[in-house]
Amino acid sequence: MRTFVMLAILASACGCGGGGGGSPSPSSFAVATPTPTPTAPPGGPLALSAGSVALTLIGASTTVTASEPGYAGTVTPDASACGGVVSIAPAAAAAPATFTLTARGAGTCTLAFGDAFGQRTSLAVGVTVTQGSIK
Repeated sequence: MRTFVMLAILASACGCGGGGGGSPSPSSFAVATPTPTPTAPPGGPLALSAGSVALTLIGASTTVTASEPGYAGTVTPDASACGGVVSIAPAAAAAPATFTLTARGAGTCTLAFGDAFGQRTSLAVGVTVTQGSIK
């Protein structure tokens, strides 16, 4: 019995097992969790370098730049309403973003542009193709 008591006293005095002693258990340490830094919204509206574009020949092209103050994120055009009228490239680009519009056929449509914050703007596009010759 004496041996058992002495071993128990020794174990608690040295902090070996049993939870006594001076070193904290791993679960008592606070774990730092990084807090994500929110991205600041743009300092102004999404704007285009032109309000409208008029092309007069199939294959003719022009460029339009989309930008907004304090924003360097992605600008994405939505050309779904302009399928047979005009094509646009690239499919997305970092602001200030330059897009190339190429005439595909006669007609009018509206190209929409948007950013990661849901800001949108649009561009009126018209393609007029005249064929034939004057006699």
